[in-house]
Amino acid sequence: MKKTLRRNLGVAIATIGLLSTMAVSVANAATLTGDLTFTSTDGLAAAASSINMGGSSFDEPFFNAAIPVYMSQAAKQSGSSAPTGLALYSPTGSTTGKKNVVAGTYQVGASDVPMGTVNQATGTSLDSSIITGAGASTTLSNYVQIPVVLGGVGLMYNLPTVQKAFPKNPVILNAATLAGIYDGSITSWNDKAICAINPKIVNVKKNKAGKVTSSTCALPNTPVVPVFRADGSGTSYIFMDYLKAAATTSFAITAGSGGISTTKPIGTQVFPNTTFNQGQVPTAGLGAQKNAGVAGDVEQTVGAIGYVEYSYILLQHTLPAAQLINAAGKVVSLNAANVATDAANFSATPPSEGTDGVVSNFSIVNGSGASAYPIAGYSWAIVPQDFKTLNAGTQAAETLVAKFLDWATQSGSTAGQNVAQQQGYVPLPSYVRTLAASQIAQLTYNGTKIVLN
Repeated sequence: MKKTLRRNLGVAIATIGLLSTMAVSVANAATLTGDLTFTSTDGLAAAASSINMGGSSFDEPFFNAAIPVYMSQAAKQSGSSAPTGLALYSPTGSTTGKKNVVAGTYQVGASDVPMGTVNQATGTSLDSSIITGAGASTTLSNYVQIPVVLGGVGLMYNLPTVQKAFPKNPVILNAATLAGIYDGSITSWNDKAICAINPKIVNVKKNKAGKVTSSTCALPNTPVVPVFRADGSGTSYIFMDYLKAAATTSFAITAGSGGISTTKPIGTQVFPNTTFNQGQVPTAGLGAQKNAGVAGDVEQTVGAIGYVEYSYILLQHTLPAAQLINAAGKVVSLNAANVATDAANFSATPPSEGTDGVVSNFSIVNGSGASAYPIAGYSWAIVPQDFKTLNAGTQAAETLVAKFLDWATQSGSTAGQNVAQQQGYVPLPSYVRTLAASQIAQLTYNGTKIVLN
C-alpha cells in the first residue's frame, strides 16, 4: 500500500553552504524581499481563493509544504488580514502544468522543463502545440518563468534480498547500465554489466584457513522492471537529458532493438522529451502517473527500478536509491550536498530568459565535480506576465502570486527556500535567486508593474 506523503518540516538534512555568489548581470535585476505585509484594504487575502497552482509532481513536496508555512508566516506578520484560502498545489505533471496555465486554469503552472525548450531531434519547441492552442495573440513572451526549486532525481529500486544481505551497500549503477535497463537490453539484475560495478555485493567462499577461494556476484537473477512516467513529465526530461549527456553511445537505439516497442520509428538517438523515450518503452516496463505513481509501483514490485525526485525517497518511502558513478568516475549518493556540487559546476553559465521568453542554460546534468550527483535540475513556476492581458485574474490575485513566489524563492530561516531544504531540495544558488527576482519584477497588470512592499 502506498504511504501518505509525510510533510514533515523537521526532516533532518545536512546544512550545505551556498553555491557560488558570483555576480551575474541580469536584465531588470531586482531584490527578493519576502514581504509578508497585508492590510484589510488591499484585497489580497480575498484573492487567495481565486488562485490555482499545479503541474510538476517534482515540485509537490515543496509547494504543499510551503503554502501553509507561507500563510502561517503571513498571519504572524499581518494577523487576520493575511490570506487563508490559498489552495494546495495539484501535482498534475509538467505538461499539464504548462497546458493549464496557458488555458487559464492555473495562475501558476510548474514544470521541470521551461516552455520553449527545443527538441534537438526535430528542432521544434516541445510546447509549440500548447502555445498555438492558446490563440495567435498569445506567445511564449506572454509568460514569465521563475526558478523555484533545485533537486535531484533518484533511482529507487526494490531488491529485498540485497537490502537484507548488504544493508550498507546500495546498488551502484552508471549511465551505461541505466541506459541498458531503460532501453530493454539489460533484463536481469545479475547482468554482468551491473555485477562488474558492484564489487561489494558478492557471495564469498573461504577455505578452512579463512582464505577467500571464490567470490560471485550476489545480485539476484531477478527480472529488471523499469518503471517510467506514462504522463508528460519534466522528471522524464531530466532523466533522459542525463542519459543523452552521459551515455550517448549506449542510449543510441534503433527501432526494434533491445525489446523496444516498434509502434513508432524512433530513429537512431533518443533525445530528451517530456514523454519518456518519445513514447518508446521496454516491453518489461511499467508506466506510472506522476512521481508518486512511479514510487508506488517500485515499492510494490520486486525487481523494479524507477526515477523519482529525491523527496519521494526521503520523505515518503522506505526503499533505497542507487548510487551512481558520475562523470569524474566517482561513486556518489543522492543527497543535498552532492546535488549542490553538481549545480555549482554550471555557475559560469547560469540560466537566463531571453526577450523571446526562452530559458537557456537550464540543464545541469552530469556535472564534472568529483562529488557531483549527476541527475539534477531546476523546476520553474510559469506565470502569465500580465493577468489583465491574458484574462488570468484580478490585479489582487496577480499581486498575491508575485508576493508568494517572491517569498518562495528567498533564502532565510522564515522563507521558502528553507522549506525547500527541509523537504529534500537544495536552496537555490544566489545567482538563480537573482534570476527569480528579475523574473518576478517583470510581472505587470494592464501594463502597470506589480509593486511589492
